[in-house]
Amino acid sequence: MNFTFSKKERLCSRKQIQQLFSSKETVTSFPFRILYRLVPADDEVRVQVLFSVPKKLFKRAVKRNLIRRRAKEAFRLNKHLLYEFIPKNHKLHLMFIYFDEKIQSYNSIKKGVSKGIEKMGKYFNETF
Repeated sequence: MNFTFSKKERLCSRKQIQQLFSSKETVTSFPFRILYRLVPADDEVRVQVLFSVPKKLFKRAVKRNLIRRRAKEAFRLNKHLLYEFIPKNHKLHLMFIYFDEKIQSYNSIKKGVSKGIEKMGKYFNETF
């Protein structure tokens, strides 16, 4: 297994992010709301992800960056679970939005990420 998180795995395109918001497919797994969208695959990357911590909840960039780092690490260690669920010739766009008003520990963030991945996996197993 490859436990890396490269630049290609990050969702950066404004157009793709807008399409992700318009898709309205969500999963809630405390402390995250996860937006996701399946798109036809056009390259070797099967998952692209974006992490968001609202400035409205945490004014200081240091706190937002801490939460984002913890979420990225939790995703990096659990992303291999997603590859089992994604249908062939598709790729998955994800956005993790942090919605808790307190900074959670790494273990609680890791639990939220893995539960969110499991919920998406159940949905994909039912539909595909």
